[in-house]
Amino acid sequence: MVLQAVGLAHSFGERRALAGLDLTIQPGVLTGLLGPNGAGKTTLMRAMLGVIQPDAGHILLDGRPVTFADRQRWGYMPQERGLYPRMPAAEQLAYMARLHGLDRRSAQRRARALLDELGLADRWSERTEKLSGGMQQRLQLGAALVHDPDVIVLDEPFAGLDPVAVAELSVALRERVGAGRTVVFSSHQLDLVQDLCEDIVMIDHGRTVLAGRVDRLRSSTGRRHLRLGVAPGAPRDWLTAFPEVHVVDDQVDALRLDLPAEVDPLAVLDAARAAGPVTDFGLDLPTLSQLFLGALGQDSSDASGAPDGGLDGSAA
Repeated sequence: MVLQAVGLAHSFGERRALAGLDLTIQPGVLTGLLGPNGAGKTTLMRAMLGVIQPDAGHILLDGRPVTFADRQRWGYMPQERGLYPRMPAAEQLAYMARLHGLDRRSAQRRARALLDELGLADRWSERTEKLSGGMQQRLQLGAALVHDPDVIVLDEPFAGLDPVAVAELSVALRERVGAGRTVVFSSHQLDLVQDLCEDIVMIDHGRTVLAGRVDRLRSSTGRRHLRLGVAPGAPRDWLTAFPEVHVVDDQVDALRLDLPAEVDPLAVLDAARAAGPVTDFGLDLPTLSQLFLGALGQDSSDASGAPDGGLDGSAA
Protein backbone atom coordinates (compact mmCIF):
# COMPACT_ATOMS: atom_id res chain seq x y z
CA MET A 1 0.00 0.00 0.00
CA VAL A 2 1.46 3.34 -1.08
CA LEU A 3 0.92 6.02 1.57
CA GLN A 4 0.99 9.66 0.42
CA ALA A 5 0.65 13.11 1.90
CA VAL A 6 -0.33 15.75 -0.65
CA GLY A 7 -0.13 19.46 0.15
CA LEU A 8 -0.58 18.98 3.90
CA ALA A 9 -0.89 22.23 5.85
CA HIS A 10 -1.74 22.72 9.50
CA SER A 11 -1.28 25.44 12.10
CA PHE A 12 -1.64 25.61 15.85
CA GLY A 13 -2.69 29.20 16.39
CA GLU A 14 0.05 31.36 14.90
CA ARG A 15 2.52 28.49 14.65
CA ARG A 16 2.60 26.72 11.30
CA ALA A 17 3.43 23.03 11.79
CA LEU A 18 2.91 21.78 8.22
CA ALA A 19 3.36 24.02 5.18
CA GLY A 20 2.24 22.25 2.02
CA LEU A 21 4.10 19.03 2.76
CA ASP A 22 4.28 16.26 0.14
CA LEU A 23 5.70 12.77 0.60
CA THR A 24 5.32 9.20 -0.62
CA ILE A 25 5.99 6.09 1.46
CA GLN A 26 6.36 2.87 -0.49
CA PRO A 27 5.45 -0.62 0.75
CA GLY A 28 8.14 -3.24 1.13
CA VAL A 29 10.84 -0.76 2.16
CA LEU A 30 11.65 0.73 5.54
CA THR A 31 11.27 4.52 5.52
CA GLY A 32 12.89 6.83 8.07
CA LEU A 33 11.30 10.19 8.82
CA LEU A 34 13.91 12.76 9.84
CA GLY A 35 13.89 16.38 10.89
CA PRO A 36 14.97 18.70 13.69
CA ASN A 37 12.80 19.26 16.74
CA GLY A 38 9.70 21.18 15.74
CA ALA A 39 9.98 20.23 12.06
CA GLY A 40 6.46 18.77 12.00
CA LYS A 41 7.14 15.01 12.22
CA THR A 42 4.66 14.23 14.99
CA THR A 43 2.02 16.53 13.50
CA LEU A 44 2.44 14.71 10.18
CA MET A 45 1.98 11.32 11.83
CA ARG A 46 -1.10 12.48 13.69
CA ALA A 47 -2.56 13.77 10.43
CA MET A 48 -1.86 10.41 8.81
CA LEU A 49 -3.69 8.62 11.60
CA GLY A 50 -6.63 11.03 11.60
CA VAL A 51 -5.85 12.21 15.12
CA ILE A 52 -5.90 15.76 13.76
CA GLN A 53 -7.66 17.09 10.69
CA PRO A 54 -5.19 19.14 8.60
CA ASP A 55 -6.20 22.62 7.49
CA ALA A 56 -5.44 21.66 3.88
CA GLY A 57 -4.20 18.71 1.84
CA HIS A 58 -4.93 15.01 1.76
CA ILE A 59 -3.69 11.66 3.02
CA LEU A 60 -3.98 9.03 0.28
CA LEU A 61 -3.65 5.25 0.29
CA ASP A 62 -2.99 3.73 -3.12
CA GLY A 63 -4.12 6.99 -4.68
CA ARG A 64 -7.47 7.34 -2.89
CA PRO A 65 -8.50 9.15 0.30
CA VAL A 66 -7.87 7.17 3.47
CA THR A 67 -11.02 5.89 5.17
CA PHE A 68 -11.80 4.98 8.77
CA ALA A 69 -11.85 1.31 7.74
CA ASP A 70 -8.33 1.68 6.30
CA ARG A 71 -7.02 3.08 9.56
CA GLN A 72 -8.47 0.13 11.46
CA ARG A 73 -5.72 -1.87 9.75
CA TRP A 74 -2.97 0.55 10.76
CA GLY A 75 -0.65 0.35 13.74
CA TYR A 76 0.56 3.48 15.54
CA MET A 77 3.14 3.86 18.25
CA PRO A 78 3.13 7.36 19.76
CA GLN A 79 6.19 8.89 21.36
CA GLU A 80 4.28 9.24 24.63
CA ARG A 81 3.59 6.18 26.78
CA GLY A 82 0.11 4.75 26.19
CA LEU A 83 0.14 1.69 28.43
CA TYR A 84 -1.82 0.67 31.52
CA PRO A 85 0.84 0.73 34.27
CA ARG A 86 -0.73 -1.88 36.59
CA MET A 87 -1.60 -4.39 33.87
CA PRO A 88 0.76 -7.35 33.28
CA ALA A 89 2.61 -7.34 29.96
CA ALA A 90 0.81 -10.31 28.37
CA GLU A 91 -2.58 -9.15 29.58
CA GLN A 92 -1.84 -5.70 28.16
CA LEU A 93 -1.22 -7.02 24.63
CA ALA A 94 -4.09 -9.51 24.82
CA TYR A 95 -6.44 -6.69 25.80
CA MET A 96 -5.24 -4.60 22.83
CA ALA A 97 -5.76 -7.60 20.55
CA ARG A 98 -9.32 -8.04 21.85
CA LEU A 99 -10.01 -4.39 21.03
CA HIS A 100 -9.03 -5.23 17.44
CA GLY A 101 -11.54 -8.08 17.28
CA LEU A 102 -9.52 -11.17 18.20
CA ASP A 103 -11.23 -13.76 20.40
CA ARG A 104 -9.80 -14.39 23.86
CA ARG A 105 -7.72 -17.45 22.98
CA SER A 106 -6.32 -15.93 19.77
CA ALA A 107 -5.53 -12.70 21.62
CA GLN A 108 -3.57 -14.58 24.28
CA ARG A 109 -1.61 -16.52 21.66
CA ARG A 110 -0.85 -13.33 19.77
CA ALA A 111 0.31 -11.59 22.96
CA ARG A 112 2.68 -14.43 23.87
CA ALA A 113 4.09 -14.57 20.33
CA LEU A 114 4.82 -10.83 20.30
CA LEU A 115 6.41 -10.89 23.75
CA ASP A 116 8.71 -13.65 22.54
CA GLU A 117 9.53 -11.78 19.32
CA LEU A 118 10.35 -8.57 21.18
CA GLY A 119 12.55 -10.20 23.82
CA LEU A 120 9.99 -10.01 26.64
CA ALA A 121 9.01 -13.68 26.93
CA ASP A 122 10.22 -13.91 30.53
CA ARG A 123 8.28 -10.78 31.53
CA TRP A 124 4.79 -11.88 30.46
CA SER A 125 3.34 -11.78 34.00
CA GLU A 126 5.17 -8.66 35.18
CA ARG A 127 3.22 -5.45 35.66
CA THR A 128 4.05 -2.81 33.10
CA GLU A 129 5.09 -0.23 35.71
CA LYS A 130 7.77 -2.66 36.94
CA LEU A 131 9.40 -2.94 33.53
CA SER A 132 12.38 -0.81 32.56
CA GLY A 133 11.89 2.10 30.20
CA GLY A 134 13.34 0.14 27.29
CA MET A 135 11.08 -2.83 28.01
CA GLN A 136 8.04 -0.57 28.15
CA GLN A 137 9.11 0.84 24.79
CA ARG A 138 9.18 -2.67 23.32
CA LEU A 139 5.82 -3.48 24.88
CA GLN A 140 4.35 -0.34 23.36
CA LEU A 141 5.64 -1.42 19.95
CA GLY A 142 3.93 -4.76 20.54
CA ALA A 143 0.67 -2.91 21.11
CA ALA A 144 1.09 -1.26 17.69
CA LEU A 145 1.76 -4.63 16.01
CA VAL A 146 -0.73 -6.81 17.86
CA HIS A 147 -3.35 -6.83 15.07
CA ASP A 148 -0.79 -7.46 12.28
CA PRO A 149 -1.38 -4.06 10.64
CA ASP A 150 -0.91 -3.28 6.95
CA VAL A 151 0.50 0.20 7.62
CA ILE A 152 2.82 0.82 10.59
CA VAL A 153 3.58 4.37 11.80
CA LEU A 154 6.06 4.68 14.68
CA ASP A 155 7.13 7.85 16.48
CA GLU A 156 10.69 7.45 17.85
CA PRO A 157 10.44 3.67 18.44
CA PHE A 158 14.17 3.26 19.14
CA ALA A 159 14.46 6.03 21.75
CA GLY A 160 16.04 4.80 24.97
CA LEU A 161 16.77 1.26 23.75
CA ASP A 162 20.00 -0.64 24.32
CA PRO A 163 21.79 -2.24 21.34
CA VAL A 164 20.21 -5.66 21.92
CA ALA A 165 16.70 -4.20 21.93
CA VAL A 166 17.51 -2.11 18.85
CA ALA A 167 18.58 -5.28 17.04
CA GLU A 168 15.40 -7.13 18.07
CA LEU A 169 13.14 -4.30 16.97
CA SER A 170 15.05 -3.91 13.71
CA VAL A 171 14.45 -7.58 12.92
CA ALA A 172 10.75 -7.23 13.76
CA LEU A 173 10.33 -4.25 11.43
CA ARG A 174 12.32 -5.86 8.64
CA GLU A 175 10.09 -8.93 8.81
CA ARG A 176 7.02 -6.71 8.35
CA VAL A 177 8.66 -4.92 5.44
CA GLY A 178 9.57 -8.28 3.90
CA ALA A 179 5.89 -9.23 4.08
CA GLY A 180 5.00 -6.14 2.05
CA ARG A 181 3.83 -3.92 4.89
CA THR A 182 4.19 -0.14 4.71
CA VAL A 183 6.45 0.98 7.58
CA VAL A 184 7.60 4.50 8.49
CA PHE A 185 9.28 5.62 11.71
CA SER A 186 10.73 8.86 12.98
CA SER A 187 14.13 9.01 14.63
CA HIS A 188 16.97 11.33 15.60
CA GLN A 189 19.45 8.42 15.44
CA LEU A 190 20.85 9.11 11.98
CA ASP A 191 23.45 6.33 12.02
CA LEU A 192 20.70 3.82 12.82
CA VAL A 193 18.48 5.17 10.03
CA GLN A 194 21.39 5.01 7.57
CA ASP A 195 22.01 1.35 8.42
CA LEU A 196 18.37 0.27 8.65
CA CYS A 197 16.33 2.20 6.09
CA GLU A 198 16.14 2.00 2.32
CA ASP A 199 14.20 5.28 2.01
CA ILE A 200 14.26 8.51 3.98
CA VAL A 201 12.15 11.64 4.13
CA MET A 202 13.66 14.77 5.71
CA ILE A 203 11.33 17.58 6.70
CA ASP A 204 11.99 21.04 8.07
CA HIS A 205 9.57 23.85 8.89
CA GLY A 206 6.69 21.67 7.77
CA ARG A 207 8.05 20.92 4.30
CA THR A 208 9.87 18.01 2.69
CA VAL A 209 13.46 19.09 2.00
CA LEU A 210 14.97 15.76 0.93
CA ALA A 211 13.49 12.37 0.04
CA GLY A 212 14.52 9.19 -1.72
CA ARG A 213 16.69 6.09 -1.48
CA VAL A 214 19.50 6.46 1.04
CA ASP A 215 22.18 5.07 -1.25
CA ARG A 216 21.15 7.28 -4.17
CA LEU A 217 20.99 10.41 -2.04
CA ARG A 218 24.44 9.75 -0.59
CA SER A 219 25.97 9.25 -4.04
CA SER A 220 24.13 12.12 -5.74
CA THR A 221 25.76 15.01 -3.89
CA GLY A 222 29.16 14.56 -5.53
CA ARG A 223 30.89 15.27 -2.21
CA ARG A 224 33.24 12.68 -0.75
CA HIS A 225 35.63 12.33 2.15
CA LEU A 226 39.21 11.33 1.38
CA ARG A 227 41.05 9.66 4.25
CA LEU A 228 44.84 9.77 4.14
CA GLY A 229 47.36 8.10 6.41
CA VAL A 230 50.57 10.15 6.34
CA ALA A 231 53.96 10.14 8.03
CA PRO A 232 53.94 11.84 11.44
CA GLY A 233 54.65 15.54 11.02
CA ALA A 234 54.40 15.42 7.21
CA PRO A 235 53.95 18.89 5.65
CA ARG A 236 50.48 20.13 4.74
CA ASP A 237 51.47 22.99 2.44
CA TRP A 238 50.51 20.94 -0.64
CA LEU A 239 46.87 21.53 0.32
CA THR A 240 47.12 25.16 -0.85
CA ALA A 241 46.87 23.83 -4.42
CA PHE A 242 43.30 22.73 -3.63
CA PRO A 243 41.43 25.74 -2.21
CA GLU A 244 38.06 23.97 -2.64
CA VAL A 245 39.13 21.14 -0.34
CA HIS A 246 38.08 21.45 3.30
CA VAL A 247 40.12 19.81 6.08
CA VAL A 248 37.65 17.94 8.27
CA ASP A 249 40.16 16.34 10.63
CA ASP A 250 43.93 16.79 10.94
CA GLN A 251 45.79 14.33 13.16
CA VAL A 252 49.55 13.84 13.50
CA ASP A 253 49.52 10.90 11.09
CA ALA A 254 46.14 11.18 9.34
CA LEU A 255 43.97 13.61 7.38
CA ARG A 256 40.30 13.62 6.48
CA LEU A 257 39.42 15.92 3.60
CA ASP A 258 36.05 16.99 2.24
CA LEU A 259 36.15 16.99 -1.58
CA PRO A 260 33.55 18.72 -3.76
CA ALA A 261 32.49 17.03 -7.00
CA GLU A 262 34.88 19.01 -9.20
CA VAL A 263 38.03 17.88 -7.34
CA ASP A 264 39.69 14.67 -8.54
CA PRO A 265 40.59 12.55 -5.48
CA LEU A 266 43.48 10.95 -7.37
CA ALA A 267 45.00 14.39 -7.95
CA VAL A 268 44.80 15.07 -4.21
CA LEU A 269 46.33 11.67 -3.47
CA ASP A 270 49.18 12.29 -5.92
CA ALA A 271 49.91 15.68 -4.32
CA ALA A 272 49.98 14.10 -0.86
CA ARG A 273 52.36 11.36 -2.04
CA ALA A 274 54.64 13.94 -3.62
CA ALA A 275 54.96 15.59 -0.19
CA GLY A 276 55.75 12.38 1.68
CA PRO A 277 54.75 8.75 2.25
CA VAL A 278 51.02 7.93 2.24
CA THR A 279 50.40 4.81 4.30
CA ASP A 280 46.65 4.49 3.84
CA PHE A 281 43.77 6.01 1.93
CA GLY A 282 40.00 5.64 1.63
CA LEU A 283 37.22 7.41 -0.22
CA ASP A 284 33.86 7.67 1.57
CA LEU A 285 30.41 8.88 0.60
CA PRO A 286 28.77 11.52 2.80
CA THR A 287 26.98 10.20 5.86
CA LEU A 288 23.29 10.71 6.48
CA SER A 289 24.28 13.21 9.18
CA GLN A 290 26.07 15.29 6.56
CA LEU A 291 23.12 15.08 4.16
CA PHE A 292 20.83 16.11 7.00
CA LEU A 293 22.86 19.19 7.88
CA GLY A 294 23.30 20.07 4.22
CA ALA A 295 19.54 19.90 3.65
CA LEU A 296 19.06 22.28 6.58
CA GLY A 297 21.56 24.72 5.10
CA GLN A 298 24.23 24.07 7.73
CA ASP A 299 27.90 23.19 7.23
CA SER A 300 27.87 19.44 6.70
CA SER A 301 31.55 18.90 5.97
CA ASP A 302 32.52 18.26 9.58
CA ALA A 303 29.39 16.42 10.73
CA SER A 304 30.08 13.62 13.15
CA GLY A 305 29.54 9.97 12.34
CA ALA A 306 31.71 7.42 10.60
CA PRO A 307 30.99 7.22 6.89
CA ASP A 308 30.70 3.94 5.05
CA GLY A 309 33.79 3.12 3.06
CA GLY A 310 33.45 3.29 -0.69
CA LEU A 311 37.09 2.70 -1.77
CA ASP A 312 39.86 1.53 0.49
CA GLY A 313 43.50 0.70 -0.04
CA SER A 314 47.02 1.41 1.01
CA ALA A 315 49.98 3.04 -0.62
CA ALA A 316 53.67 2.94 0.14
